Amino acid sequence: MEYLQTNQGLWSDDVGKREFKQVSATSTRIMGLGKDSVKHVEEIEKLRESPPNIIIATCTKSVKFVQNWFKEQELKKKTKYVMGLGVFQQLQYDSRTKKRLLRPTNIKFKNLYRPYIGQDATDKTILVFRTGGIGDLLFIQPNLRYLKEKYPTCTIQFACGPQYQPMVDNWDCVDEVCDLPFTFGKLKNADYHVLFEGVIERCKQAETENAYNLFSNWLGLNLSDDLLIPIQTAKEDLVEECESIIEEWGLEKKSYIVMQLRASSPIRTPRHEFWVKIIDELNARGYPVLLTDNPRQTENIDSFIKMLANQDMTFNFCQYSKSIDYTIALTSLAKATMATDSALGHIAASLDVPCFGIYGPFPGDIRLKTYPKGSWVDAVRHCGPCFIHGHTPCKHASSEGYSPCYDELIGTDEKLKVVVDKFEELIK
Repeated sequence: MEYLQTNQGLWSDDVGKREFKQVSATSTRIMGLGKDSVKHVEEIEKLRESPPNIIIATCTKSVKFVQNWFKEQELKKKTKYVMGLGVFQQLQYDSRTKKRLLRPTNIKFKNLYRPYIGQDATDKTILVFRTGGIGDLLFIQPNLRYLKEKYPTCTIQFACGPQYQPMVDNWDCVDEVCDLPFTFGKLKNADYHVLFEGVIERCKQAETENAYNLFSNWLGLNLSDDLLIPIQTAKEDLVEECESIIEEWGLEKKSYIVMQLRASSPIRTPRHEFWVKIIDELNARGYPVLLTDNPRQTENIDSFIKMLANQDMTFNFCQYSKSIDYTIALTSLAKATMATDSALGHIAASLDVPCFGIYGPFPGDIRLKTYPKGSWVDAVRHCGPCFIHGHTPCKHASSEGYSPCYDELIGTDEKLKVVVDKFEELIK
């Protein structure tokens, strides 16, 4: 039994030409993929013409691996699994021994793909899967709620990374949650498949259209903005835990701001000095700030807090956030949230909590437009918005890797005041 650690989670299903070339021509032919699989298109209707970058592979040697230090997964020998091309690239060989762990089958995904595009789903099974972060999953959720209400007898299966499952497990519209990669049997037995490979990353329409609208159009539902708001509830036992924690800190419900300092990608993450100015101004106006992230960031956040002018008004929640549902519970008790383009704003909106976004590479309206209690500021820079995805730092970044577009938002005291004033307008 081999064992792998994938500290950054599995790669996106969306790959570029460089990554595509890393898979042999024989493998891509077997998988039914070609150069069109990585092309960028103008509209999602054109994207439907390209075979998705999804493959079916056989596990040649049993392997265990962990995504983001969360839950152990196992791929079993001689079992077929469905995954994105990027995931296959990451797991096909053991990086230490170079032994092959996955081999592409001659079963082409495109020959089995039955996309859901608004068909009658009565008594049907719909398999939904997306390799992406929390925000991506919340973009999907309103459509699933709609389908479950319209077709109560349909069965919705949702495949995602284990680190996101504590959230999805709590959605009433989902009947079954399963791991990514998932077994071939699930693909074969489903009546319809829902995947969003390339919808944002390889489609120019995503640069002008809100992600919720885009995902709904991809499903053939075209729901109105008022229906495109995720809805979830925090788990009662975790809310009680969070209430105890904030009481120990001397805080009351709805008195504090929850903030997330980094996104999953460095290109969407401002430098620490940016956040110091923002938090110092919030503290000066009387707002306590709670910083959340995963427990591995506890020491980093402790070090960051030491940079602040009023350290007694900023608190580190990281050590308590054992899984995403702890941050959901904490957010449900908050006055508002502030974050860069990351999960926290979407979580807040799903709980009817005001969310304020700090946007750099993307404009805020393509993420937050549908939220009644959402607001944002957009960085203005000669090279933006750049709409760059992935984990490569901005080419204009400093040696630390942080994107410079955020700095111009607070380049002067007056600009800083404008940002925080706009936040206050949201929460009045």
